[in-house]
Amino acid sequence: MRILGGMANRYELNYDWSKLGPTEWTDFSVVTLQVDLHSHHRGAAVRSAIDGWWDAMPKDAESEMFPVGEEVAYDGGCRFPDPVRVNDHHVTAWIVSQGQDSFDSIAHYAEELRGIAEKADPDVIITWTELPHR
Repeated sequence: MRILGGMANRYELNYDWSKLGPTEWTDFSVVTLQVDLHSHHRGAAVRSAIDGWWDAMPKDAESEMFPVGEEVAYDGGCRFPDPVRVNDHHVTAWIVSQGQDSFDSIAHYAEELRGIAEKADPDVIITWTELPHR
C-alpha cells in the first residue's frame, strides 16, 4: 500500500501500483484509490461539495465490483461508492476502476475531486491511499 500525505495535495499517477498486493494485476483487477479529506475549519463545506459532486452522477448497482449490490455513482470508467462522513472535519471517498485504463481514469478523477475539495476549503488536507487491487 502506498500512502501519499503530508505533501502536495495533487495525486501523482503511479503505474507501479499494479504491482501492489498478493495478486497479479490483470485487466479484470479492481483498483481502488481511497481519498481522505480533512478540513480543520470548513468540514461541512467540504462534505457538502463532495456530496454535491457525488449526487450529480448517475447511479446503479454494480454486482461485479461491489458484490453487496449497493448503488454506486459512475462516470468515465470509474465507480464511486457513497462518501462517508467520519466526523465534522473528515470525509473518506473512494475512486474505483477496472480495466486497461483504470490507473489513468483514477488519476483523472482524483484531480477532479481535489479541485472540488480545494474550492470548498483551500487548506483541505488530502491523503491518497492506493489500496491493493483485487
